[in-house]
Amino acid sequence: VAGLRIGIAKELLGPEISKSVKEAVLNAAAIFRGLGAETVSVSLPSLSYATEAYYIISSAEASSNLARYDGVRFGSRARSEADNIDNFYMSNRSEGFGDEVKRRIMLGTFVLSEGSYEDYYKKALGLRRLICEDYKRAFEKCDIILSPTAPTAAYPQSEELSDPTVAYAQDLCTVSQSLAGLPALSIPCARDERGLPIGMQLTGPAFSEELLYRAGVAFEEVAK
Repeated sequence: VAGLRIGIAKELLGPEISKSVKEAVLNAAAIFRGLGAETVSVSLPSLSYATEAYYIISSAEASSNLARYDGVRFGSRARSEADNIDNFYMSNRSEGFGDEVKRRIMLGTFVLSEGSYEDYYKKALGLRRLICEDYKRAFEKCDIILSPTAPTAAYPQSEELSDPTVAYAQDLCTVSQSLAGLPALSIPCARDERGLPIGMQLTGPAFSEELLYRAGVAFEEVAK
């Protein structure tokens, strides 16, 4: 990785990121510098809207794509008998989808509805374009971007995130790559004070998977 330019985006090390995660990512940057890489500061100003844009767009796609799963052409059929066609479809979709899927279908149906499309879905598409342009400008200064994988260390399996807004906030560092269609690689890089793993993430331009793998392997060989 000698000569590699690694970007550090201040927006991905903001106040939402825990102290232990920030320290782990900055330590990872120091390791890369020790391998001969250069770290540079980059800016991704539109990332503050990425989570909202992602869940609007992805929910709209879920609503549209899952509309076909009615238990007749696609999807599972409910075991209970229905007395009319409306109840038949309702039973199939109620039993065939989990709570999170239903939540996204309802949100997606709302943002695609008349009166909401312009206010939500269309604006989210505009934000996606801004995020793509931010990454394009950033990669003019660097080869890959180093960031946390999540704002906190991994939580124990026994701690279920029952509040969906809390769960969605954990995606802060990863949704922008999905919106921009960019490859990203997550690597364990440290542990917090409870011994729980902390992940760092390497993001590259389109079709840069080979570069990400090489950088990831170089880091693991030194940090293991």
